[in-house]
Amino acid sequence: MKDDKFDKEKWFESNSARYGIPIESLRKIFKNEFEGKTEIDAPLEIPDIIKVYYKYSYGQQSRFFRELRDNKKIMGAKCPKCGIVYCPPRANCSRCYVSTEWIEMSGQGTIVTYTITYYSPPTGFDRKVPFVIAYVKLDGSDFIILAAVEMEDVTLARPGMRVKVAFRKEREGRITDFFFKPMGPE
Repeated sequence: MKDDKFDKEKWFESNSARYGIPIESLRKIFKNEFEGKTEIDAPLEIPDIIKVYYKYSYGQQSRFFRELRDNKKIMGAKCPKCGIVYCPPRANCSRCYVSTEWIEMSGQGTIVTYTITYYSPPTGFDRKVPFVIAYVKLDGSDFIILAAVEMEDVTLARPGMRVKVAFRKEREGRITDFFFKPMGPE
């Protein structure tokens, strides 16, 4: 008679192949289960993959993303009452609570603070590693916006550096459709 005892190694191999999860990750995730530290009546957990396809709305910020995609423009929102300029834009002024009005930003600004990124998962900011990710205060805006700054020598980045907007050749209506470049010689 053949031994029909549960084969943990085959379970790891099978689930690794089925879901594309490295075996060592499965060992770590299911450590308690396979070391007998889980009560027999506890819920049994198994690996699985859930893919969800969905679409979502940018709501009242939709024009900002359409202008990036269709017209290579960065738009801000100005409060008609107090004059504060939001970029990224807001539909309503957080000080006056009135609806803001769309304005086109110049696309030039100043790095407020930054970091140099040497590794990036595929997020859209990963065009060239290393790269600078910075908070930039656009001219005419009262706020800062987060974006990549692409430059040959990232060690030359600094707060106070003047930058100008550049747009990706292929734009999708995402925040990564634009980046900044230094205005003067690096």
